[in-house]
Amino acid sequence: MKHRSKKIQRLRRSTAIKATESRLSTLLEDRTRIGQDLHCLLQSLYAIGVNIETSQKVGSNQPVETKESGDKTLWEIHQLIHEVRGMMRELESGTVQEFDLSSELVALRATYEQTGRLQMKLDLRRSAMDMLTNEVAREVLNIVREAVSNCARHAHATEAVVSISASGRRIRVSIRDDGIGFSTVDGRPRGHGLANMEARTKKLGGTLRIQSKTGRGTQVTAEF
Repeated sequence: MKHRSKKIQRLRRSTAIKATESRLSTLLEDRTRIGQDLHCLLQSLYAIGVNIETSQKVGSNQPVETKESGDKTLWEIHQLIHEVRGMMRELESGTVQEFDLSSELVALRATYEQTGRLQMKLDLRRSAMDMLTNEVAREVLNIVREAVSNCARHAHATEAVVSISASGRRIRVSIRDDGIGFSTVDGRPRGHGLANMEARTKKLGGTLRIQSKTGRGTQVTAEF
């Protein structure tokens, strides 16, 4: 009876080991495939960037609006290249970095400041940061990314202040810029950026508020 019990235990251990090996093998294959896909994406982004730069040189007499649009697109492509490179480095190192919202926001600030497009100031209250789960922190990062992107692309802002604070059990995420602003009562439809931020805030069980006036900047506030 004991011999049979030990045999069953050995069989279970062997099955568990094989299952673990199979999962590891699948993960390694997935990592290799993802790395290859990212490399292809990176090459495509490079090619698009080169084509835009070539078009700008050939069409030197193009309207100012067209040139500005091309410059913005190039900047966005360079930002994507930077992010893809970061993902590839993580895959190649074989390590999974623990998500840290503060570090991600500092990196986002560095990206914008390196391009000379926007100065970002961060006001991150520890009491609020400690309350965020990883899932919530990722959504907060996406909200901030979307808002700051709007500051640089549409508001033509030179400075944006990102603050995360807490009042009791409620979290407030605020992004304030010194851009051109816009009227919130003229009936214009909201862009995809604002719609995305609103959807993410609702996902967290909160509300999004937009305060803006033409020529006086914009403040986006998400509370949940």
